Amino acid sequence: MITDVHTHFWVPDHQGSPWTDDLTRVARKHADGSIDEVTLEGYRRQVAPAEQSIVFGLQAQASGIMVPNDAVAAFVRDVGGRTVGFLSVDPTRHDAVAEIERAHHDLGLVGIKLGPIYQGTSPLHPLCLRVFRTAERLGLPVMIHQGAIFTNAGRLSDANPLLLDDVATAFPDLKIVIAHMGHPWIFEAVTVMRRHPNVYADTSAIPNRPTVLANALCAAKEYGVLHKVLFGSDSPMVGTTNAIETLRRVVSHTQKFGITPITDEELHDLLHRPSFDLLGIPAPSSERIISV
Repeated sequence: MITDVHTHFWVPDHQGSPWTDDLTRVARKHADGSIDEVTLEGYRRQVAPAEQSIVFGLQAQASGIMVPNDAVAAFVRDVGGRTVGFLSVDPTRHDAVAEIERAHHDLGLVGIKLGPIYQGTSPLHPLCLRVFRTAERLGLPVMIHQGAIFTNAGRLSDANPLLLDDVATAFPDLKIVIAHMGHPWIFEAVTVMRRHPNVYADTSAIPNRPTVLANALCAAKEYGVLHKVLFGSDSPMVGTTNAIETLRRVVSHTQKFGITPITDEELHDLLHRPSFDLLGIPAPSSERIISV
């Protein structure tokens, strides 16, 4: 069973400047359609190879995007199948903790999506730490964008995955997924993964950077954490089918030229990782996502 742990939902009404100004900088060679609007039909088509998926929006005032959690929950209901939703909160808002409680208990969202650099803050800021504390208390995994971004919000020094060493130390029971394997800091990401049993990473977006992806997979294997790398696409920026095809090409390249080759069996295990079980996410509906 293929699980795509990293897909997005948003529509134009959720986006403003500077997000909309900078979106043109996003690579589109692996997209299957529009990247600024996610429709029900488009989502089903994009994630069709996955039997399970996680979808979320993003709330980041500093970057000009605010996707309501109610809209994400409604989208999950419309998609049906084996899709679950994560909530998002902007840690700089005074009501962040209350919104986590509401979106989880009332809307049924089962994880949290954060992007501190998009939100103009640091994962070590007290406002972020209260989000991590709440997530640990509620047993909600956190998907965190801790790496480079396409907008000019935040400070790159606050986006290094090494900062998550302090977070994981302070909240040892919190399950964390480092989105995009923390690119460009892939070695820092795998080092943190090696040290902390509840820290994972996903492969989303980096099919647009195949050399980075190859190095990230090889580094994860060398550090003994390849089993903690989860498959993610970054739909709509990267479609699930294109993400899988690129992974296969990159793995083949490591077998031909890499010092540390990724085997076909390791690729199979990555694509079929029981990500929901690893993250403690309850099983959704048994109905498969329907291709359109």
